[in-house]
Amino acid sequence: MTLLSLHPKNVLEEYFSGYRKNITGDQQTFESPFGKKRIIYADWTASGRAYQPIEKYIQDEILPFAANTHTETTITGSLMSQAYETAKSIIKAHVNANNEDVLIA
Repeated sequence: MTLLSLHPKNVLEEYFSGYRKNITGDQQTFESPFGKKRIIYADWTASGRAYQPIEKYIQDEILPFAANTHTETTITGSLMSQAYETAKSIIKAHVNANNEDVLIA
């Protein structure tokens, strides 16, 4: 018997609390017919909520260099092309794809 099986909700809530506090809108409320309610987001299948550490990285490190990936004649285009290729490599490694597998982006 594990600690998780004894108190699964408490253990999971504590484990994920560090992540939850960084989710944009985690404490967001809305007016419902039953008064003010907190949004409960439960559809993480196709898309998730914005996660602040990732959003900050994108804002600070990617967006200042955002450009067309179809050109290598500028520093911004070169950096975006390099970032795109690196991202594809990371995704292929994550799903154990090999050189014969194609990633459709």
